[in-house]
Amino acid sequence: MKGDLLADLLPWAYTLVLVFARTSFFLFFMPLLGSVTPPLVRAALSLVLSLALIFVLPRPVAPPPTLFEVCWALACEALLGLSLAFLLRVIFAGIQLGGELVGMQIGFGVAQVIDPVTGIQAPILAQLTYLVAFLLFLVFDLHHPFFRALGEGLRYWPPGSLRPDPRLFLFLTKEGLTLFGISLKILAPLLAFMLLIQIALGVVSRFVPQINIMIVSFPLTTGLGLLFFGLTLMLVPKVLSPAFGRAVGLFPLIFKAFGG
Repeated sequence: MKGDLLADLLPWAYTLVLVFARTSFFLFFMPLLGSVTPPLVRAALSLVLSLALIFVLPRPVAPPPTLFEVCWALACEALLGLSLAFLLRVIFAGIQLGGELVGMQIGFGVAQVIDPVTGIQAPILAQLTYLVAFLLFLVFDLHHPFFRALGEGLRYWPPGSLRPDPRLFLFLTKEGLTLFGISLKILAPLLAFMLLIQIALGVVSRFVPQINIMIVSFPLTTGLGLLFFGLTLMLVPKVLSPAFGRAVGLFPLIFKAFGG
């Protein structure tokens, strides 16, 4: 009887391992948890999510006869989770880069602090923009479509049946560049405005050389930059929602690229 019980549990255990590989790589590389989150916490969250998603499958996956096939299946699941998290990460990377460029234009590039999300040094405005985008991502429940797509992917593309297409990497590069550009355009008006301020200060220093333009430019660029930075943040929800919607819409294409 023990043999029959083990024979029944082995396919479910193998299925759980495959689902855990997909969800863990998806959660570990998502920018929301951050590198400062303890690995045990992320692993526990991945295990709980895997246990919840495994019931989406109608039946367990039979383990293959060879160890090579097991390792190949685990690698495909990990690559799929990494590909899904990549789309979300490039959006936040574009937002953070835009905040960093604005911070350098305003004059906050010197003051750098540790970003609690990425765990690296980042300018203050880049960190602020990143955290605002992160809060809006949670407030508007934009994380629900990602987890829903992950569950639907398990139903229509079950673990163990993935065969990645080599063209997937070119596809991710093109779409990642598009999403990166969309998120970077959030602060593009402010960058153009700061460029106009610099041009205006250059014209003033040319025609009125008696003015110490270095002393005047610091409070002027900082004050106007922060004012228009606050106004620009109101555009973040309008830009983020289509970007995340496009990322979720690409999930089925990524699943199809794995040949499920």
